[in-house]
Amino acid sequence: MTSMKLYKANFYLQGVLIFSSEVRPMISASSAMGSYISPSPHIHNYPIMYGMLGKPAEAYFVFPSLHYLSFTERKGRTTKTNKGLQYTSIKKLLDDFKKGKDSFYVFPLLPVKFTVSSFLLSAESWSYVLPTRSSTKNVFPRITSYSAFMPGSIFTTYVLTQGNVKLPQWIRIGKKRWGIFKVEYEEVKVKKVEKRSNELTTIPINYSDAEYFGFKIKSFSKVLETPNVEEGMIGWAELEECQVINNQICLPINWQSEEKK
Repeated sequence: MTSMKLYKANFYLQGVLIFSSEVRPMISASSAMGSYISPSPHIHNYPIMYGMLGKPAEAYFVFPSLHYLSFTERKGRTTKTNKGLQYTSIKKLLDDFKKGKDSFYVFPLLPVKFTVSSFLLSAESWSYVLPTRSSTKNVFPRITSYSAFMPGSIFTTYVLTQGNVKLPQWIRIGKKRWGIFKVEYEEVKVKKVEKRSNELTTIPINYSDAEYFGFKIKSFSKVLETPNVEEGMIGWAELEECQVINNQICLPINWQSEEKK
């Protein structure tokens, strides 16, 4: 079993961030004024792990046609596969981490400081006869107001490594060329590990990941949920049993020290 290292990581936003966003109708004076898009203050750990792997997403996330059935099975472009999105790279990373191979794991990002800005984007394309509009979030739609996090925003989390892993100092999340972070790591000197019951997590965790690593959750307060159940909900949790590090850090970690190697 490869020994672990634990890092406190701070993520400093270097560009505009519109991520984990919600789209709502914007209504003014009883008339529709387009859409309003606002981001969630909590960021799921999967896009962070993709960014640390040097990937914006799985390759087929970028090509919507690959979300559908194969050519011979397809009945029409609206016939979707029943599998949903498959997080192949993340699954391998989780499997390697659970088996003690060289790998890393990142917990969801917790907001520390926000710099927020709102702006209007208006774009459209023209056919020979009528203006056309692409679907929201694939391009900048017409008359859309954005609320976004700007440089100066800071997020924090914990990062676990096993074996020979080099952590990146810069990452980008999302398919758009925004969401650029500078990452600073501070290693946590683990002096004491104690098994405790009915402890609250130090930061929000991924529900599915915690169960995959063998932890039982007694109660859960959700802060973020995505449409794909495979990603897992993000929230604060009370763990039936966990290993508390240095009397203050409670995370779903099966800690392995050098002595247990």
